[in-house]
Amino acid sequence: MSARRDRHKQRQPAPQSVNPAPEKLRQIVQREILTLAAFSGPLPPPEILVKYNDAAPNGAERIIAMAERQAGHRMALESRVVDADIKRANWGLAAGFVVALAGLLVAYLLIDRGNAVAGMAFGTIDLVGLVAVFIYGTLSRRSERQQRAKMMSGGS
Repeated sequence: MSARRDRHKQRQPAPQSVNPAPEKLRQIVQREILTLAAFSGPLPPPEILVKYNDAAPNGAERIIAMAERQAGHRMALESRVVDADIKRANWGLAAGFVVALAGLLVAYLLIDRGNAVAGMAFGTIDLVGLVAVFIYGTLSRRSERQQRAKMMSGGS
């Protein structure tokens, strides 16, 4: 019997959604845009940085000092890497020079001892190897410079 009563109850109309006024919509949209604000880099924008003073004593100054220490550390590491690369390049040049001279000395000794064909072959291989390394290095550096220029200009 109670099932019959439930069926005969009058249904209430569903509440209609009310469209908010355009001014309220503008406020809602504006709040969303402000919420999605973002920044990049080591420091937040000044207006946000000032708010860090409210959160922690001297918060803004501490954040700036941290960014300065990090930048100094990064520059020191980059300097060490560049110095090590220069030393490595210089040692590579010296080692290449020694190997080339040793190869030419072996070629000379072969020719001097009567093995002219072997000496000429050894000397030719030595000189061709030097030229090939020089050309490869030149092309490699040019390609690296072009890629770096492309990255700096914003190309993909």
